[in-house]
Amino acid sequence: MLCMAWAETVLACLKANRVDTIVHIPDTVLTGLIRQLDADPFFDVLIPTREEEGVAILAGAYLGGKGGALLMQNSGLGNCANILGSLTVPYQFPMLMLISQRGELGEFNTVQVGMGQALRPTLDGLGIQHFTLEREEEVERIMTGAIKLAFSTDRPIAVIVSPLLSGGKSL
Repeated sequence: MLCMAWAETVLACLKANRVDTIVHIPDTVLTGLIRQLDADPFFDVLIPTREEEGVAILAGAYLGGKGGALLMQNSGLGNCANILGSLTVPYQFPMLMLISQRGELGEFNTVQVGMGQALRPTLDGLGIQHFTLEREEEVERIMTGAIKLAFSTDRPIAVIVSPLLSGGKSL
């Protein structure tokens, strides 16, 4: 799972669109992408203690002229909903959120199901547009479009990585 083609496409899209500040919370589904980002000197990769700290780091990076992305699991959206609703959305800080989806097809962990079901309604409630990556052939188009939408219109945008694309997390 470490050299997934979709992850390489995501990395190339981030690089092509100068999204060079990456903040991530460790996540098994995104591990392959995170390792590639860590190994690439183009990216400044930071690991905050919580997702809401990551949002604040990216807001500061934007004020310093940098484009950034937050990589996290869908449960992390629950942790950072308040800062998204009280800072990022009203003050129009653009950022890309790449969110691995848990609690759907093939899920084995009961505690992941609730936030899996709340992911899209939470984003909708915050007024954050979201797109879902399900097939390899759509990764470049959706990633490039989401990045342009975020940074051209000054808003956070979420891209959800479906287990249909990533394979999810297995036992």
